Amino acid sequence: MEEDKNRPTDIGIEDTKVNELIKTLNKLGFTVLGDKEQKNKTKEEIIELLKNVAAKGDFKDDYCFICIVLSYGQDGVITCYDATQSPKNPTAGMQLPVSELQECLKGDKCRDLLLKPKIFMLQLERALGDYIESPATGTQAHKPVKIPREADFLTYTCERDEAITTWNEGLKEYVQKPKQPLEIQKLLTRMNRLYCEYYSKKHMTVDAPCVTSLLTREAYLKKEEPSPK
Repeated sequence: MEEDKNRPTDIGIEDTKVNELIKTLNKLGFTVLGDKEQKNKTKEEIIELLKNVAAKGDFKDDYCFICIVLSYGQDGVITCYDATQSPKNPTAGMQLPVSELQECLKGDKCRDLLLKPKIFMLQLERALGDYIESPATGTQAHKPVKIPREADFLTYTCERDEAITTWNEGLKEYVQKPKQPLEIQKLLTRMNRLYCEYYSKKHMTVDAPCVTSLLTREAYLKKEEPSPK
């Protein structure tokens, strides 16, 4: 889980949201690699982190992999941390297309995750000051998000800071209700509704989260049952 200390939201509140999301994911049986979230990583450090996950991780008994990124960025390109640069004017060395991260987990690099769902959830905000644009700069077309030519990747991208809240609410609603396992894309649809409703109540207009899926089969999340003593 990648976080940027220059984010516009209150850091204490943001850390609380991250911790709550981790607790919810733990109830679904997920484990945070490295035992804690990763913060303020450069482009090279994030890529190296995923390469190490692919090379050293033991996923034979795991059902799926989820990578959650909280940072600046847009159009599927993450603005990574650089202590010497502002995220408002990112250099090429700060910009990381999610496709480069997904390349690290392709079947030839991580056999244990071959044919298993690999889900990337991105909360990519624009840097402070970027929301108000002049007519000359506000007409840029959205670039397509490129993903590897390999099945079983799903990318879910939001552009506002309350995405993590709606992710947690959606997962909690599912985790706490003793129902049949929920298919992941149905869960994301539920999160889309929560996300849009949150901003609608504030009389704000936002784009709905973008889902790009190459999953070849239905993927279900289920609450992890306690191990018998």
